[in-house]
Amino acid sequence: MQKTMNRMEYIHYGSKKFTPKLFHPITNYSVKPDGGLWASPVNAKYGWKEFCTREGFRVEKLRTSFKFTLAENANILRLTSAAQLNELPKAPNNIDKEYAAVFLDFEKLMADGVDAIQVNITGDGLYNKLNGWDCDSILILNKNIIMTDKKPSD
Repeated sequence: MQKTMNRMEYIHYGSKKFTPKLFHPITNYSVKPDGGLWASPVNAKYGWKEFCTREGFRVEKLRTSFKFTLAENANILRLTSAAQLNELPKAPNNIDKEYAAVFLDFEKLMADGVDAIQVNITGDGLYNKLNGWDCDSILILNKNIIMTDKKPSD
């Protein structure tokens, strides 16, 4: 996997600030893992705010948010097409063998050095393969890459 430089700003809704002690480690669960921190790029075409507003989902949480960037050395896996999923480790699908969604092995990805997974959900075929990833978003696997006020969060 290739490291890419990241200068983007992200927004997380539902909290006023990042609190590292509330960050739960990633564990495989389903199409989406348990743990981590979810956010959207501030300039996303279809981010969390747009999704919630359109669907009437947790709209009250949109009143509270914080912005952050990522450490310069963060290893971000950027997904823009379903074809990229073929190269990634998969976790067993213990829910429904007929379920067509891809179950990524988030624990292995993190063990392999991936700090975050950024998804452009409107990318080629991703919405159907990553069922439940409803908007352009980033999933932070490693809390140590989160930068608030230009320094790592304590």
